[in-house]
Amino acid sequence: MKNKRIPSPIIGLLATIYPEQYTHDGIDSLFLSAGAPENIPPGSKPKKVTSWLRCVNQECENPLRVLGLILGDFMDAEPPDGLGFYISIEEAQEVYSKPRERIKNALSKDGLQYSRGGHITTGQGISAKTLMEQVQQGGLAAIDIEIKRALDNMEKDPPTAILAAGAVLEAAFKAYLEQKNVNFYEKDTFSSLWEKCSNHIGMNSREIEDEDLKKILSGLHDIADGLMHLRNRKSASHGKSDKQMKTYRIEPRHARLAVHVLML
Repeated sequence: MKNKRIPSPIIGLLATIYPEQYTHDGIDSLFLSAGAPENIPPGSKPKKVTSWLRCVNQECENPLRVLGLILGDFMDAEPPDGLGFYISIEEAQEVYSKPRERIKNALSKDGLQYSRGGHITTGQGISAKTLMEQVQQGGLAAIDIEIKRALDNMEKDPPTAILAAGAVLEAAFKAYLEQKNVNFYEKDTFSSLWEKCSNHIGMNSREIEDEDLKKILSGLHDIADGLMHLRNRKSASHGKSDKQMKTYRIEPRHARLAVHVLML
């Protein structure tokens, strides 16, 4: 998602929410620590938030990454127990919950999603290659985000859930091979990555004599192979003709099966 700009509606919304939540110094500290441009815009808090986010779009290589960090401080904070003697705990929590929902809804309208830890992702999931890049930059938290996306979409958007499940497994294969210094290529297919992993671990059923172990290892291979074909033929990874949509109709039960395979 490099160079993808922060949508204007999000900028306008944060210009109304953040001035209610932060002091001038608080906004300055938050934006600077998130990697926003160092020149602090002058003016009122709403004007400062608007100008600074526009500068993020113009000057930062990855505006959505900066936005995620700016949102994280507010979206992940625990609601206060109360705000003085004149407001209840429920009312204090409402101060946080309503703006958070507004932010989530606004992101959703532009095909974006916030995940805990300051991550902004697209609503349709990310490719395995991009996910691998995020793993390299930020560790396995990137895989956690896609697992959460898969779980969240099992009922409401099964094809996207299956796409996320496939991305998780493919990125996990590449992360393992990279950590173990096993050569692989970006063009390697899902099945070839699995074969390299299983060979390195010693899970190649052809090299095992025990028949019971052979059945288990063959089953694991079939699971990986089945998920690969389900992702490639039936998920949101490719456009579908009307005939394909009728032939390969993904139901929530299919997504639940594919996603829960990851939890084995």
